[in-house]
Amino acid sequence: MNKIKNKHIDFPNLDSIIIVGTFFSLWLAVIFEDVIEHVMAYIFILSFGILHGANDLNLIQKAESKKKSTRNYIKILLYYVLFVFGSVLIFYLVPSLALVVFVLFSGYHFGEQHFISKTIRASFKTNVLYFAYGTFILFLLFNSNNLSTSEIIKTIIDYSIPISVFKVGLLISGIISAAFSLILVLKNELKINPIKELFFIGIFFVVFKTASLLWGFAIYFVLWHSIPSLYDQIFFLHGKINKRSFRSFVVTSLPYWLISVAGLLFLLFLFRDNLEKSLAFFFSFLAAITFPHVLVIKRLNQNQNQN
Repeated sequence: MNKIKNKHIDFPNLDSIIIVGTFFSLWLAVIFEDVIEHVMAYIFILSFGILHGANDLNLIQKAESKKKSTRNYIKILLYYVLFVFGSVLIFYLVPSLALVVFVLFSGYHFGEQHFISKTIRASFKTNVLYFAYGTFILFLLFNSNNLSTSEIIKTIIDYSIPISVFKVGLLISGIISAAFSLILVLKNELKINPIKELFFIGIFFVVFKTASLLWGFAIYFVLWHSIPSLYDQIFFLHGKINKRSFRSFVVTSLPYWLISVAGLLFLLFLFRDNLEKSLAFFFSFLAAITFPHVLVIKRLNQNQNQN
């Protein structure tokens, strides 16, 4: 049976490819100025980053067909679009709340993608690990670029937060991640190589410290999250990964991808003379299309565990 994260299919070369891509991106960060980094980051995010969340409707339909559900495409599409617009409205009406929810949702989603294939079964403890690890990565990024992050947050919510918040968040999420990783490993509910995981965190630290906020985020979001997620989704939909299945995935993703990219490009053009404001709206729009995607992947993983 196809699964959103097939635990019997391993891609031994994927980690190596991602690591090589990361160090190449890091080299680009050293030789180019921030302006060039931002352009590259937008290209990265608008291509593979948005693409990995552009096939949610087909993923839902595939899952529903397995459950023999009678929900039709139009109804699913309507719910999805309303959710995106609702997210945009929350960012407009209560930006501080929306920002916190975005960080929490994204944190859980990043952690889930990283550990889902390494967990033996879903439980409260694994959910805590997903959430803690993902937020740890985000706070590592924020703390490494604390001034830039603080400026963007101020633009979104209209007031400053202490930089110490990033350090405290990093410390707490790091302790919880380590504790629950140890508990799950000792209970044989998590299969990881601790040295390898620490090596990955070391890579993230170097990347986030060297690159600008946007380029660092793009490197992690695309190489370490979106590309592995694309592998999982293509396998779930087509049962195999090759040029034909990738082409089919891109074609079915095209309508939503084009709409998302057009919206983001419009925002970037609108605020092209104000970097902080353009980044603030960019992340806000990204958050709006992230919320439903996180719920879709969570639902699919829940269905997998029930089968």
